[in-house]
Amino acid sequence: MVRWRNVWMLQLAALMRWGILAVKSDRFIDPEEYQKFPKLFQYDEYEDCRMTYREQYVYCVVRARIRPDDGSELWRNISLFSEDTRHYDHRMVERGICVQNCEKFLYAGESHHEGDHSYAELFRACIGQQLKDGYDLQIEPDVQVYYCYNKTNETPPLDVLGVIFILVVIIIAILVIYSTAYDLTLQTAQKFPQNYFSTPHKTSQDNLRTAFSFPRNIRRLREPLNTEIRQDLSFLESFRFIQMMRVVLLHIVLALAKMPKVNPDATEHILHRPPVMLYVAEFQNYVQTFFSISGMLLTINFLEHTRKNPHFEARYWLDRLRARLYRIVPAYAFILLLEVSITRRFMVGPLAQQMIGESQTQCRKWWWNNLLFVNNYVAPEQPCLLQTWYLSADMQLFLLGITTLTLIWRWPPLKKYLLTAGILWGICCVAIVTYAMNLPPLMSKNLKLYNDYNFGHGYFQLYIPFHMNITVYFAGMWAGFLYYRFREARSSFFKLQLQWTVLWILIVLYFLSLFTGAWVVQNQATLPALFLALYATWFKHAWGLLSTIMQLRTALSIARSRFRTFFSHPIFAVLGKLCYSFYLIHVTVIMQVLGSAKQPIYFSIRGIFDFFLTIWMRTFLYGALLCLLIELPANVALKELFESKSSKKSPVPTSEK
Repeated sequence: MVRWRNVWMLQLAALMRWGILAVKSDRFIDPEEYQKFPKLFQYDEYEDCRMTYREQYVYCVVRARIRPDDGSELWRNISLFSEDTRHYDHRMVERGICVQNCEKFLYAGESHHEGDHSYAELFRACIGQQLKDGYDLQIEPDVQVYYCYNKTNETPPLDVLGVIFILVVIIIAILVIYSTAYDLTLQTAQKFPQNYFSTPHKTSQDNLRTAFSFPRNIRRLREPLNTEIRQDLSFLESFRFIQMMRVVLLHIVLALAKMPKVNPDATEHILHRPPVMLYVAEFQNYVQTFFSISGMLLTINFLEHTRKNPHFEARYWLDRLRARLYRIVPAYAFILLLEVSITRRFMVGPLAQQMIGESQTQCRKWWWNNLLFVNNYVAPEQPCLLQTWYLSADMQLFLLGITTLTLIWRWPPLKKYLLTAGILWGICCVAIVTYAMNLPPLMSKNLKLYNDYNFGHGYFQLYIPFHMNITVYFAGMWAGFLYYRFREARSSFFKLQLQWTVLWILIVLYFLSLFTGAWVVQNQATLPALFLALYATWFKHAWGLLSTIMQLRTALSIARSRFRTFFSHPIFAVLGKLCYSFYLIHVTVIMQVLGSAKQPIYFSIRGIFDFFLTIWMRTFLYGALLCLLIELPANVALKELFESKSSKKSPVPTSEK
């Protein structure tokens, strides 16, 4: 076996080498020619403008399009370079302009009256004169004034939603203080019993009063693995946490693409590198792990419930939905309220409106499609929060999954037909939609769409609808059935030749998809549409299916390998429970950190990781508070208020995401 594995590793290394050599980076434009381009982003010093002109300062972010001039070699180079989707549109320049400085530039030594011209006319004259003097280029008459800051609006006034948010925070603080004090009083009255904070009270009234107890919620993060199923599946929390960190990094990269930069060529140049093309294409694989875990846990939970409750009732469907809403809605609603109320007040600078203004406006308009979990279908091109499409897709898959399980319970022979149909449906959907709509087979970064986080990219039609993600979710459900079947006879599973065959086929398919992805991105314009449709299906599902069988094998493993021991470490159990709150809060943190910049940033790999560390530390802190002060206590309180005693006992082996 060891020798065979060594041969496999040599073959895999050869495959990796072939994949890397098969794709070469495109030739980037000559640096000297690039330096002749007008600066894509150029901002006056915001603080200088603000401090120099004090009450009268006006600072605007403006975009102007360069007028075509086929007689200019510089224009031809700009136009040709801008055609590539991996490049910014250099035909459109962005400027941060201090109005008073613009007036001085235009009217140096001349008398004029403030207000003689509209801001658009003023900026057109300023930008046009600078481009004429420096590059012999002109701009189009229409200038887009994106947003203007002055003393009045630099900090938005506190409106009704802001007042409501502050009241909610005060109420939560009072509940936490009261609940903690009451819990400590009971602990003293009971003479400090062992494991006090991890033991529920005997009465529902006391459980409700201590729902917001801070020490009790800390203990809820460390629930003991008191069943064999919980112990078998504890490693899933580490898988979830690792993917969560990757999601944060992904969203940081998306947000950095939106940021104005002093060196935009660094972003454009890096997107020509095959490893980066592959990294962007593989973004989709992060959520496939979440979908697979959710499907697996849903099935195991269902089977465990039906084992303990032979007289199964269809109301279980409603009970599980209600329990899910208790857990996810309170924290979700709090973040939405934060987004539409006071988030913008914490940001002062020329980038604040760009980073948070659109999100705040869209959240005020579309908050309802988030709370109804339909925002991946209703106005998906106007996201309130970048990440919340996943919550909707996961909720929709949960409803489909639990309906399917109910049908299987009622008519067991349908199991293989329903699960197979679900898997094939997802596969066919991706292929048919890709072919019919001529969509790109892989996600790639389109810098023309930098201002809306790439959400206009055609690939999102394959990414965010729930019906495009059914395959991996149903594969996770298959894994749940197999785990439950073989958990009492684990060695029998590993003796099956079929599972070994499936494992190695999926490994080969996954690594082939990795090392051909960049080549497909580079050559998709010349590849047949049918090939692209089939490749899109292959690439989308390769990792999700491989992850599913890895989860199943790890859950059924007989010996506690180093792999399983490491990923089952208790710290991951805590971090896994925090992941939902991390997921909710991290985009808000990203916008706060990046939106507080006063000037275009310098883009570099080191800068990305500096931002990542800063954002991750804040996400960890704020996410932990969100979990301990809202998510966990609200879940307990809602259960005590609205559930019967019997329905509070949940057989869930580990948290569902």
